Amino acid sequence: MDKRNLAHIKNAFRVAAIFLLFVLINHVQICIAGQPKALPQASVVSSNANLNELEQLIDNAEDIYEKAKVNRWKHLDKKINSIVKTEQILPGMTSEKDMPYYKNLIGVVSDLERAIVSQDRLIAMKSANKVMMLGARLAEAHNSPIPINVAVIGYYGRKLEVQSETEGVTDLSDTVTKLHLSWQQLIPLVTAYGGIKEVKRFAEIMKRLESAKKPDEYGKLASSVVDEVYTIEKIFKK
Repeated sequence: MDKRNLAHIKNAFRVAAIFLLFVLINHVQICIAGQPKALPQASVVSSNANLNELEQLIDNAEDIYEKAKVNRWKHLDKKINSIVKTEQILPGMTSEKDMPYYKNLIGVVSDLERAIVSQDRLIAMKSANKVMMLGARLAEAHNSPIPINVAVIGYYGRKLEVQSETEGVTDLSDTVTKLHLSWQQLIPLVTAYGGIKEVKRFAEIMKRLESAKKPDEYGKLASSVVDEVYTIEKIFKK
């Protein structure tokens, strides 16, 4: 075989090899590109289901708080039973870094159960408030559309409601300071979502809170904070 024919054969083998390599690479890319499409779909469904469970837990705790506040205890056993059921499935949907929130939740839910049985109004309110906050912390890991600081200002608003009945002005003032810091962090997000009116309204409430002198003043303004939180939540749910 002369050198010219040998060169042609080598070139043919080289072309064939390059073609096969091209096909192989593209096939792998198609497989790699196609594979995740199914996984995120399942992951999204699972994450949505987990978020729904946590939102239900938060809603039940909120209902308990509002009913305990006015000493309405009927049917609260159903609400707490639902919270306990959700608590029992949480380990399977909670990451390692969020487990401290879950472990804290276990103790708080037990406190809430006992408060409902004994109809201890203030302990029930405090415990339900903590359940809502811890639920929001866990929901944050499942891509809750509501920023965590919305839950934080709601928590401090409800804490002020309770403290206005039990604590002195110094403790109330400390809580207002924490509320103010959380609100400052939230302002840019609320503004970005078009909540200009809400920002102005909340700024006025904060101004009055910071100049409050008596526990009952704090209590009335705290109720305004909680009401405003519901409005702010709706901005992020649109």
